[in-house]
Amino acid sequence: MSNLLTGNPLKFSNKGQAGAFSNLGVATKKAMLSGAALVLLYGSFAILNPLFLAPANQINLLQQIVTYSIIGYGLTFCLICGGTDLSAGASMALSGIMVVWMLQVGVPLWIAIIIAMCMGVLTGIFNGFTIEILGVVPFIATLGTQWVYRGVANVLIDGNPIYTRDIPSKAVQDQFYLLGGGRTSFWLPYSVIITAVYGVILAVLLSKTKVGRQIYACGSNLEAAKLSGINAVGTRMFAYCVSGFSAALCGILVSSRLSSAQPTAGQGYELEAIAAAVLGGVSNNGGEGSILNAMIGALIMGVLRNGLNLFRVNSFWQQAVTGLILVAACAAEARRHRRSA
Repeated sequence: MSNLLTGNPLKFSNKGQAGAFSNLGVATKKAMLSGAALVLLYGSFAILNPLFLAPANQINLLQQIVTYSIIGYGLTFCLICGGTDLSAGASMALSGIMVVWMLQVGVPLWIAIIIAMCMGVLTGIFNGFTIEILGVVPFIATLGTQWVYRGVANVLIDGNPIYTRDIPSKAVQDQFYLLGGGRTSFWLPYSVIITAVYGVILAVLLSKTKVGRQIYACGSNLEAAKLSGINAVGTRMFAYCVSGFSAALCGILVSSRLSSAQPTAGQGYELEAIAAAVLGGVSNNGGEGSILNAMIGALIMGVLRNGLNLFRVNSFWQQAVTGLILVAACAAEARRHRRSA
């Protein structure tokens, strides 16, 4: 059989590529349905509350979806390849703490950012090692590593938040704040631009490259992918590295915008990102989905949260609504798979 890692264009490889494009077709159909739901939800809030369309609220809405989007992008890679990552929120907190702490001790800004991103990749490697080498199921493995990363974050700063105001250089404080809290001359936040560019890069990586097709193959049928010569262990570990890197990027942007970092940051963010991805059309059974699905799902979650906040709905009820949405989306996905089977 052909080895997809060597790029030999034999018959099985072509079928794998056709299957990948077929999966992208399914994802596109889901994106259209989710997009229609987004337009309906957005229009409903715009009609029911005029404050929803206020420019200040729209900017706030865009900043809110940064976390859903970036973490959701990384989790999309994990979900498509048949896994999950419950440690993304803790990895986000750890990376945010590391970058602020390094800036406080005088490490140059871009070096601190690169090191924090590398820490995110290392968390992904550790997740992949636990799952692929030690053989722990993804749910349990990433639940355990979530506690590891959260514990390390607490140890580094003794459980107390740290603030960018303690960075020795005022110029570095201002430069760091621009990443997550700064805006362009037409008031668009830089974090939103970074999120959009990052999404495009990952979309190309997932849909137009060999490793992207291999991720779809592993999620569709892991045994068949192994028999075809795909390095399934390396491919799935790569997906977890993307998730870890995404969490680190999100942690840097959030700590920048809030001018602080704390070990409790990101709690529950991974569940909301999973809900957004699944709601947008990424299959929790693996093998189907796209970055576009995750992006639309993040927009739906952001619009829903923003609209409910404007109507002063209790945050606990918002959590309940989010949970119900996730259950409903997973139930609809399970029903579709049963019908197709």
